[in-house]
Amino acid sequence: MRRNPEIERIADDAEQHQRYFFGKTANQKRAMRKRWVADEYVRLCPNVYTKNEYYQTLNPQERAMHLIRTLSVKYPEKVFGAMSAALVLELECPWRRDVLERAQIATEQSAPKHTQGMIDNIYVHPLTFIVHNGIRITSPERTLVDCALRYPFTQSLGMFDSALRAGIVGKQDIDETCSNVHRDCSSVRKLLRDADEKSENGGESLCRAVILEAGFVRPELQHEFRDPANPRHTFRTDFLWVCDRKAVVLEYDGMEKYTNQHMTNGQNTRQVVYEERRREDALRRAGVATILRTDYEEVRQPRPLIQKLINNGIPMERTY
Repeated sequence: MRRNPEIERIADDAEQHQRYFFGKTANQKRAMRKRWVADEYVRLCPNVYTKNEYYQTLNPQERAMHLIRTLSVKYPEKVFGAMSAALVLELECPWRRDVLERAQIATEQSAPKHTQGMIDNIYVHPLTFIVHNGIRITSPERTLVDCALRYPFTQSLGMFDSALRAGIVGKQDIDETCSNVHRDCSSVRKLLRDADEKSENGGESLCRAVILEAGFVRPELQHEFRDPANPRHTFRTDFLWVCDRKAVVLEYDGMEKYTNQHMTNGQNTRQVVYEERRREDALRRAGVATILRTDYEEVRQPRPLIQKLINNGIPMERTY
C-alpha cells in the first residue's frame, strides 16, 4: 500500500508515548481503516489501531496500558477503575488475557452496559477520582475494593500485597471504603486478613494465594536465617512453616531469578544455580529441615504443589 507520511507520523508518535493511535479527521480514519483491512494494523476497538509488528512486541500488561493511555487521550474526561486503575497504579496484576484485554471505565450510571470494542463500564458510586501519571482513576482504596468484588482471591491478593508494600494505601482505608459500597464485601475483608506487604512480587503472592485457598496454615514470609558458618551472611526465605519443631521452607522460583540481569547481578544461569545451592547449604546449617521449591507452572496447575505440601506435613487450617 502507498505510504502515507501523515499516518506514519501519528503511528510513530503514539509508539514513542507507549500508546495506540486513532484518527481525528475523516481522511485519517479512512486511511487507518484501509491499512487495517490490508492487515497492516491491528484494531483494538473502533478507530483505535496499532501496527501489527509493534503489537506483537508487547506483553499483556503493556497492551493493556497502551489501551488505557490511548483512551485517556481520546476521552480525557473518563475515569478508569478496577483492573485498569490497578494497572495505572502499577500494582501486581495477573497477566491473563481475559482479565487484561478490556479497559474498565468507571460510571455512576445505574445499569452500565458494554460499550464498543474492548471497553467495559463499571458502576462506581460515589464516583471520585485522582490523577496518576496524567490519567484519571478511582482512588487506590476504591480500586482495590472493586477488584476484590470482581476477581478471584488468587488474582487479587497480589494487588493488595503490592499496594501495601508501596505504601499507597492502608488496610483501614480499604475497610472504611467498604462501608460506602452497598454490596457484600466479605471477599474484600478476606483479602485484608491475608494481605501482607512482606510479599516481594506477584509470583510469590499468587503462590501464597493458592496455598491459603487450599486451606494450609498461613506461612511466615521473608524469615531471616543467619549462616552459623559465617554469621555475617543472612538469608531470607519466601515461605516458612515450623511443623513438629522442624522448619520447612518453600521457595518460589520465578523465571526472572535466572534471566533478569538486575536480579542476577549479571551472573549466568549456571552461576545463579550454584549460588542457590550454596544458599540451601547455609539454610540447612541454620536448622532448616526441609527445603521445597515451586514455580509458576506448578502454581498455575497447583495439584502437585498441594500434594507436595501435604507430603511434607504442612498443616491445614481452613478452606475458603
